[in-house]
Amino acid sequence: MNPPANSKLQASAAAIKSATTQVPNLDALGDSDKIVHARAASADDVTRQLNEHAFSFSKTGVPGVRRYDGAQLASNALCEDKFVHGKFSNPFAARDGKQSDSWMAWGVFDGHVGWQMADLLTRHLVPYVRRGLQGIAGKGAEPGDEAIDAAIKSGFVELDDKLVKTAEATMASDASLPEKLSRLEPSYAGSCSLLTLYDPVTRKLRVACTGDSRAVLGRQTADGQWECVELSADQTGSNTDEVARLNAQFPGETNMIQGGRVWGIMVSRAFGDGMWKWPMALKQKLRDNYNATTVPSGAKEKGYTTGPYLTAEPVITTTEIAKSQPTFVIVASDGLWDKMSSQEAVNLVGQWVKWQADGASKPIKPDVRYDEPATVVQDSNAAVHLMRNGLGGAREELTRAMLTSRYPNSREIRDDITVQVVLFD
Repeated sequence: MNPPANSKLQASAAAIKSATTQVPNLDALGDSDKIVHARAASADDVTRQLNEHAFSFSKTGVPGVRRYDGAQLASNALCEDKFVHGKFSNPFAARDGKQSDSWMAWGVFDGHVGWQMADLLTRHLVPYVRRGLQGIAGKGAEPGDEAIDAAIKSGFVELDDKLVKTAEATMASDASLPEKLSRLEPSYAGSCSLLTLYDPVTRKLRVACTGDSRAVLGRQTADGQWECVELSADQTGSNTDEVARLNAQFPGETNMIQGGRVWGIMVSRAFGDGMWKWPMALKQKLRDNYNATTVPSGAKEKGYTTGPYLTAEPVITTTEIAKSQPTFVIVASDGLWDKMSSQEAVNLVGQWVKWQADGASKPIKPDVRYDEPATVVQDSNAAVHLMRNGLGGAREELTRAMLTSRYPNSREIRDDITVQVVLFD
């Protein structure tokens, strides 16, 4: 009986590999007792790392949006931050065939307990929100702010429900075990979501926030100073509004919020995080059959019931971008906000705007300090400029040390950082 064709191929490949591969000669390592360490980051390495995932668009094709920059710096071995940016067709475009200016979107998705949910949001959140907005579009006047907010919230919640609430159905389906694990995996992880939408017709900027990423508006006042307006609030167990909401929803669960955390997790709103949303029996079934965990649980947290304790529903703010004053918005994960306050970030971008207007001929070091690092203005990308100053700024040795530290040690000094800066006309 002849062996299967694939067996022949495997045997042939093994024979070729055996014939062409030599056993490594470890004598080549030498006999020196000198330890060779990995090279420390140089100033050029710092600039290269900060710019590795940077991007900039000076021509957007959307009225009112002059330019936007972005950048990302990983701390985790697989970066748990993800992002999205771009334009999409006006969901309220007239149905008589007339063209209408596209909307723009900038999103930052800060994953936790893995990158899988954040990665999924880059592909699916904007389409879900866009469909929700198209669903309320009428032939007459455009929908009001309340209807638009409701449609955005519906898109967030619908997507999360489709991922989290279908776990039981996934387990009972005829799909293969690998397919089931693939479908369940994103909901084992979690992600914050900060989605910013700009409508050029109304010049309204909508910020939908689930979690503790943050959007901050900077606008220049008549005296040349930069005013800071926070367009989102960090939704954590330290937010008094969130604490009040959860206590009203789960009265008597006095151990629910401890040390600014909700049953051990920092955020009070998030996509995924099924372990804070699924009933205990379902979590145990997932643990026994699909490699899930059961944390948190009544066995570990006294008073824990079934929740769901987290929600993906965002809190939405709407701001009209004035035509008469220079304005920008910073959209960033909490890795940036761990390093600076909202006002400090606005001041930094304000200095960068002036540097650009003056010709950006050489780096400058303004007489301004934010805690330890000294400010430096030298990067052509506004998002990179924020990251550099958050990691040490003009204190080059400190910045080099921050970027020499690698995972897992890097997690002790910095988180994944994702920043987008949008400058309006």
